[in-house]
Amino acid sequence: MRRAATFIALGLIVTASMPADAKTQRNLRLGNSWEFQFEGNPSTGYTWQLDAAASTGLDLIELKSLGYTDGRKKRPGMVGAPAPFKFRITCTKPGYADLWFQYVGPTGKRSPERHEVWVRCD
Repeated sequence: MRRAATFIALGLIVTASMPADAKTQRNLRLGNSWEFQFEGNPSTGYTWQLDAAASTGLDLIELKSLGYTDGRKKRPGMVGAPAPFKFRITCTKPGYADLWFQYVGPTGKRSPERHEVWVRCD
C-alpha cells in the first residue's frame, strides 16, 4: 500500500512534466477497459511494444495492441506523418499492474522513448 501512495504522489509530478520516460496512471473497475495511445510514425516501421520483462502484474490484465489508427495529422505532401498507436487494457483481477512500453524498430532496435502505464484494478 505504501508503494502505491508513492507512485500516486510521484505520478502527479512526472505526468505534468512528461519526460522521456513518461508515466500514465489509471484506476479501473474489474471487467472495465481503457484505451490509451502513444505518438508514433508508421512509415518508419517502429511500433510500440510491451516490455514484459520490465512490467509487473501482467496476470491481472488483458492487453490488446490496436496498432496505428487513422488519427494521423494529415498534411498534403508530407511523408512520415505521425499517428497514434493504441492499446486497450481490461482489468481481470484486483491488484496493481505496472506496464512499460518501448518504441521498437522493425529490426528490434529500441528507441530511448519509453512510457510507463500504472493501473489499479479493483
